[in-house]
Amino acid sequence: MKRTFKQRPASAFAQTHSQVMEQVDVPFLGDGKFRHTFEASIDQIIPDPNQPRRNFEQASLEELAESLKQQGQLQPILVRQSSENSEKWIIVAGERRFRAAKLADWTSILAIPHDGNSTSAALIENLMRVDLNPVEEAKGIKNLLDYNQWSQRKAAAELGMDQARISRAIKLLSLPESFLEKAGAASVPMNVLVGIARIDDPARRDKLMEKALSGEVTVASLNERNFSIEPDRKDGQSNPDRQLKAINIEKMAPKIIQVIRDFEVKNVKFSDKDMSALRLLHAELTKLVG
Repeated sequence: MKRTFKQRPASAFAQTHSQVMEQVDVPFLGDGKFRHTFEASIDQIIPDPNQPRRNFEQASLEELAESLKQQGQLQPILVRQSSENSEKWIIVAGERRFRAAKLADWTSILAIPHDGNSTSAALIENLMRVDLNPVEEAKGIKNLLDYNQWSQRKAAAELGMDQARISRAIKLLSLPESFLEKAGAASVPMNVLVGIARIDDPARRDKLMEKALSGEVTVASLNERNFSIEPDRKDGQSNPDRQLKAINIEKMAPKIIQVIRDFEVKNVKFSDKDMSALRLLHAELTKLVG
Protein backbone atom coordinates (compact mmCIF):
# COMPACT_ATOMS: atom_id res chain seq x y z
CA MET A 1 0.00 0.00 0.00
CA LYS A 2 1.33 3.40 -0.92
CA ARG A 3 2.37 5.42 2.10
CA THR A 4 1.64 9.14 2.28
CA PHE A 5 4.39 11.08 3.99
CA LYS A 6 3.26 13.43 6.71
CA GLN A 7 3.54 17.18 6.24
CA ARG A 8 7.06 18.43 6.84
CA PRO A 9 7.82 21.22 9.30
CA ALA A 10 10.02 24.10 8.21
CA SER A 11 13.57 23.11 7.37
CA ALA A 12 16.04 22.85 10.24
CA PHE A 13 17.79 26.00 9.08
CA ALA A 14 14.55 27.97 8.82
CA GLN A 15 13.50 26.88 12.31
CA THR A 16 16.84 27.97 13.75
CA HIS A 17 16.99 31.37 12.09
CA SER A 18 13.37 32.46 11.56
CA GLN A 19 13.46 34.84 14.53
CA VAL A 20 16.83 36.42 13.93
CA MET A 21 17.55 36.59 10.20
CA GLU A 22 15.81 39.91 9.71
CA GLN A 23 17.44 41.66 12.69
CA VAL A 24 21.14 40.94 12.25
CA ASP A 25 23.85 40.95 9.63
CA VAL A 26 25.03 37.37 10.11
CA PRO A 27 28.68 36.27 9.74
CA PHE A 28 28.38 34.57 6.35
CA LEU A 29 27.34 37.86 4.74
CA GLY A 30 30.84 39.20 5.37
CA ASP A 31 31.15 42.96 5.89
CA GLY A 32 27.83 43.80 4.26
CA LYS A 33 25.56 46.22 6.11
CA PHE A 34 21.80 46.55 6.08
CA ARG A 35 20.45 50.07 5.67
CA HIS A 36 17.04 51.64 6.11
CA THR A 37 14.16 50.44 3.97
CA PHE A 38 13.08 52.41 0.93
CA GLU A 39 10.21 52.14 -1.53
CA ALA A 40 11.47 50.70 -4.80
CA SER A 41 9.53 50.81 -8.04
CA ILE A 42 8.59 47.37 -9.33
CA ASP A 43 9.88 48.43 -12.75
CA GLN A 44 13.31 49.15 -11.30
CA ILE A 45 13.74 45.71 -9.73
CA ILE A 46 15.40 42.84 -11.60
CA PRO A 47 15.46 39.18 -10.48
CA ASP A 48 18.99 37.84 -10.10
CA PRO A 49 19.75 35.53 -13.06
CA ASN A 50 22.03 33.53 -10.76
CA GLN A 51 19.36 32.98 -8.12
CA PRO A 52 19.68 29.37 -6.89
CA ARG A 53 15.92 28.92 -6.70
CA ARG A 54 14.39 28.19 -10.09
CA ASN A 55 10.83 27.02 -9.41
CA PHE A 56 8.02 29.10 -7.94
CA GLU A 57 4.63 27.44 -7.47
CA GLN A 58 1.93 29.58 -9.04
CA ALA A 59 -0.68 28.65 -6.41
CA SER A 60 1.70 29.61 -3.61
CA LEU A 61 2.48 32.94 -5.28
CA GLU A 62 -1.23 33.67 -5.65
CA GLU A 63 -1.77 32.96 -1.95
CA LEU A 64 1.06 35.31 -1.03
CA ALA A 65 -0.31 37.98 -3.38
CA GLU A 66 -3.67 37.77 -1.62
CA SER A 67 -1.90 38.02 1.74
CA LEU A 68 -0.10 41.16 0.57
CA LYS A 69 -3.43 42.68 -0.41
CA GLN A 70 -4.99 41.85 2.96
CA GLN A 71 -2.07 42.28 5.37
CA GLY A 72 0.40 44.45 3.51
CA GLN A 73 4.12 43.76 3.18
CA LEU A 74 5.49 42.52 6.51
CA GLN A 75 9.05 41.86 5.35
CA PRO A 76 11.16 43.97 2.94
CA ILE A 77 13.13 42.35 0.16
CA LEU A 78 16.92 42.61 0.00
CA VAL A 79 18.46 44.24 -3.09
CA ARG A 80 21.80 45.40 -4.46
CA GLN A 81 22.45 48.14 -6.98
CA SER A 82 23.09 46.99 -10.53
CA SER A 83 26.65 47.55 -11.72
CA GLU A 84 25.38 48.11 -15.27
CA ASN A 85 22.54 50.52 -14.49
CA SER A 86 22.56 52.59 -11.29
CA GLU A 87 18.78 53.05 -11.51
CA LYS A 88 18.15 49.32 -11.35
CA TRP A 89 18.12 47.03 -8.30
CA ILE A 90 18.90 43.32 -8.41
CA ILE A 91 17.12 41.04 -5.94
CA VAL A 92 19.41 39.43 -3.38
CA ALA A 93 16.66 37.86 -1.27
CA GLY A 94 12.89 37.94 -1.58
CA GLU A 95 12.10 37.13 -5.21
CA ARG A 96 8.98 35.26 -4.14
CA ARG A 97 7.65 38.42 -2.43
CA PHE A 98 8.56 40.45 -5.52
CA ARG A 99 6.67 38.09 -7.82
CA ALA A 100 3.65 38.12 -5.52
CA ALA A 101 3.67 41.93 -5.44
CA LYS A 102 3.55 41.96 -9.24
CA LEU A 103 0.60 39.55 -9.15
CA ALA A 104 -1.12 41.91 -6.72
CA ASP A 105 -0.58 44.74 -9.24
CA TRP A 106 1.62 46.71 -6.89
CA THR A 107 3.76 49.43 -8.46
CA SER A 108 6.34 49.53 -5.66
CA ILE A 109 7.66 47.38 -2.83
CA LEU A 110 9.66 47.94 0.36
CA ALA A 111 13.32 47.02 -0.02
CA ILE A 112 16.61 47.20 1.86
CA PRO A 113 19.84 47.94 -0.03
CA HIS A 114 22.72 45.63 0.78
CA ASP A 115 26.34 45.71 -0.36
CA GLY A 116 27.55 42.50 1.25
CA ASN A 117 28.08 39.06 -0.23
CA SER A 118 24.99 38.78 -2.40
CA THR A 119 25.66 35.19 -3.49
CA SER A 120 25.82 33.91 0.09
CA ALA A 121 22.76 35.96 0.99
CA ALA A 122 20.78 34.46 -1.91
CA LEU A 123 21.84 30.94 -0.95
CA ILE A 124 20.88 31.57 2.67
CA GLU A 125 17.53 33.04 1.67
CA ASN A 126 16.88 29.92 -0.36
CA LEU A 127 17.50 27.79 2.74
CA MET A 128 14.98 29.91 4.65
CA ARG A 129 12.09 28.63 2.54
CA VAL A 130 9.43 26.94 4.63
CA ASP A 131 8.52 24.55 1.80
CA LEU A 132 12.07 23.28 1.38
CA ASN A 133 12.21 19.51 0.83
CA PRO A 134 15.20 17.44 2.05
CA VAL A 135 16.83 17.30 -1.39
CA GLU A 136 16.57 21.06 -1.88
CA GLU A 137 17.92 21.66 1.62
CA ALA A 138 20.85 19.33 0.97
CA LYS A 139 21.67 21.05 -2.32
CA GLY A 140 21.41 24.46 -0.66
CA ILE A 141 23.84 23.43 2.07
CA LYS A 142 26.23 21.91 -0.50
CA ASN A 143 26.15 25.12 -2.57
CA LEU A 144 27.07 27.17 0.50
CA LEU A 145 29.91 24.82 1.39
CA ASP A 146 31.27 24.95 -2.14
CA TYR A 147 30.88 28.71 -2.59
CA ASN A 148 32.45 29.65 0.75
CA GLN A 149 34.90 26.70 0.77
CA TRP A 150 33.62 25.77 4.22
CA SER A 151 34.30 22.53 6.00
CA GLN A 152 31.26 20.82 7.49
CA ARG A 153 32.32 22.01 10.94
CA LYS A 154 32.64 25.61 9.71
CA ALA A 155 29.26 25.43 8.01
CA ALA A 156 27.65 24.11 11.19
CA ALA A 157 29.05 27.06 13.15
CA GLU A 158 28.04 29.65 10.55
CA LEU A 159 24.57 28.28 9.91
CA GLY A 160 23.74 27.29 13.48
CA MET A 161 22.99 23.74 12.37
CA ASP A 162 23.99 20.40 13.83
CA GLN A 163 27.09 19.08 12.05
CA ALA A 164 25.57 15.60 11.85
CA ARG A 165 22.63 16.99 9.86
CA ILE A 166 25.01 18.69 7.44
CA SER A 167 26.90 15.42 7.05
CA ARG A 168 23.64 13.54 6.32
CA ALA A 169 22.62 16.18 3.80
CA ILE A 170 25.89 15.81 1.90
CA LYS A 171 25.61 12.00 2.05
CA LEU A 172 22.19 11.83 0.42
CA LEU A 173 23.52 13.82 -2.54
CA SER A 174 25.60 10.76 -3.49
CA LEU A 175 22.39 9.21 -4.84
CA PRO A 176 21.67 9.57 -8.60
CA GLU A 177 20.41 13.01 -9.62
CA SER A 178 17.52 11.50 -11.60
CA PHE A 179 16.30 9.77 -8.43
CA LEU A 180 16.84 12.84 -6.23
CA GLU A 181 14.61 14.96 -8.46
CA LYS A 182 11.77 12.46 -8.08
CA ALA A 183 12.48 11.99 -4.36
CA GLY A 184 12.26 15.73 -3.79
CA ALA A 185 8.92 15.93 -5.59
CA ALA A 186 7.65 12.93 -3.58
CA SER A 187 8.86 14.45 -0.28
CA VAL A 188 10.83 11.36 0.69
CA PRO A 189 12.19 12.06 4.22
CA MET A 190 15.87 12.89 4.67
CA ASN A 191 16.52 9.93 7.00
CA VAL A 192 15.16 7.50 4.42
CA LEU A 193 17.32 9.02 1.68
CA VAL A 194 20.42 8.92 3.87
CA GLY A 195 19.68 5.32 4.85
CA ILE A 196 19.48 4.30 1.20
CA ALA A 197 22.67 6.22 0.36
CA ARG A 198 24.54 4.24 3.04
CA ILE A 199 23.70 0.87 1.48
CA ASP A 200 26.72 -0.63 -0.29
CA ASP A 201 24.93 -3.20 -2.46
CA PRO A 202 24.05 -1.39 -5.74
CA ALA A 203 21.23 -3.79 -6.65
CA ARG A 204 19.57 -3.47 -3.24
CA ARG A 205 20.03 0.29 -3.29
CA ASP A 206 18.35 0.55 -6.71
CA LYS A 207 15.38 -1.53 -5.51
CA LEU A 208 15.00 0.61 -2.40
CA MET A 209 15.10 3.82 -4.42
CA GLU A 210 12.24 2.49 -6.52
CA LYS A 211 10.21 1.56 -3.45
CA ALA A 212 10.98 4.85 -1.68
CA LEU A 213 9.28 6.85 -4.43
CA SER A 214 6.01 5.02 -3.74
CA GLY A 215 6.32 5.53 0.03
CA GLU A 216 7.08 1.89 0.83
CA VAL A 217 10.35 2.52 2.68
CA THR A 218 10.75 3.80 6.24
CA VAL A 219 13.78 4.25 8.46
CA ALA A 220 12.62 1.28 10.55
CA SER A 221 12.28 -0.96 7.50
CA LEU A 222 15.79 -0.05 6.35
CA ASN A 223 17.10 -1.36 9.66
CA GLU A 224 15.33 -4.70 9.22
CA ARG A 225 17.64 -7.31 7.71
CA ASN A 226 14.75 -9.25 6.22
CA PHE A 227 13.03 -6.22 4.68
CA SER A 228 11.78 -7.43 1.30
CA ILE A 229 12.84 -5.57 -1.80
CA GLU A 230 10.97 -7.94 -4.12
CA PRO A 231 8.14 -6.33 -6.13
CA ASP A 232 4.65 -6.83 -4.74
CA ARG A 233 2.66 -9.62 -6.41
CA LYS A 234 -1.05 -9.96 -6.95
CA ASP A 235 -3.04 -12.55 -5.06
CA GLY A 236 -2.42 -16.02 -6.44
CA GLN A 237 0.99 -15.11 -7.81
CA SER A 238 4.21 -16.34 -6.29
CA ASN A 239 7.91 -16.00 -6.86
CA PRO A 240 9.13 -18.85 -9.14
CA ASP A 241 12.50 -18.94 -7.39
CA ARG A 242 10.80 -19.37 -4.02
CA GLN A 243 8.66 -22.18 -5.45
CA LEU A 244 11.74 -24.04 -6.64
CA LYS A 245 13.47 -23.62 -3.29
CA ALA A 246 10.39 -24.97 -1.54
CA ILE A 247 10.60 -28.26 -3.47
CA ASN A 248 12.75 -30.77 -1.56
CA ILE A 249 13.73 -33.43 -4.11
CA GLU A 250 15.36 -35.64 -1.48
CA LYS A 251 12.06 -35.92 0.41
CA MET A 252 9.85 -36.25 -2.65
CA ALA A 253 11.79 -39.04 -4.45
CA PRO A 254 11.09 -41.85 -1.90
CA LYS A 255 7.37 -41.09 -2.00
CA ILE A 256 7.27 -41.29 -5.79
CA ILE A 257 9.24 -44.54 -5.75
CA GLN A 258 6.86 -46.03 -3.18
CA VAL A 259 3.83 -45.16 -5.32
CA ILE A 260 5.42 -46.85 -8.35
CA ARG A 261 6.19 -49.99 -6.32
CA ASP A 262 2.61 -50.12 -5.03
CA PHE A 263 1.43 -50.10 -8.64
CA GLU A 264 3.73 -53.06 -9.38
CA VAL A 265 2.58 -55.09 -6.36
CA LYS A 266 -1.07 -54.52 -7.12
CA ASN A 267 -0.54 -55.18 -10.83
CA VAL A 268 -2.42 -52.00 -11.72
CA LYS A 269 -3.49 -51.67 -15.36
CA PHE A 270 -2.88 -48.16 -16.75
CA SER A 271 -5.11 -46.47 -19.29
CA ASP A 272 -3.72 -44.95 -22.47
CA LYS A 273 -3.83 -41.48 -20.86
CA ASP A 274 -1.97 -42.76 -17.80
CA MET A 275 0.70 -44.32 -20.00
CA SER A 276 1.11 -41.08 -21.96
CA ALA A 277 1.55 -39.16 -18.72
CA LEU A 278 4.10 -41.67 -17.43
CA ARG A 279 6.08 -41.53 -20.68
CA LEU A 280 6.13 -37.74 -20.46
CA LEU A 281 7.32 -37.94 -16.86
CA HIS A 282 10.03 -40.43 -17.88
CA ALA A 283 11.21 -38.14 -20.67
CA GLU A 284 11.45 -35.13 -18.36
CA LEU A 285 13.34 -37.11 -15.71
CA THR A 286 15.74 -38.36 -18.38
CA LYS A 287 16.47 -34.74 -19.35
CA LEU A 288 17.32 -33.92 -15.74
CA VAL A 289 19.52 -36.89 -14.89
CA GLY A 290 20.76 -37.86 -18.36
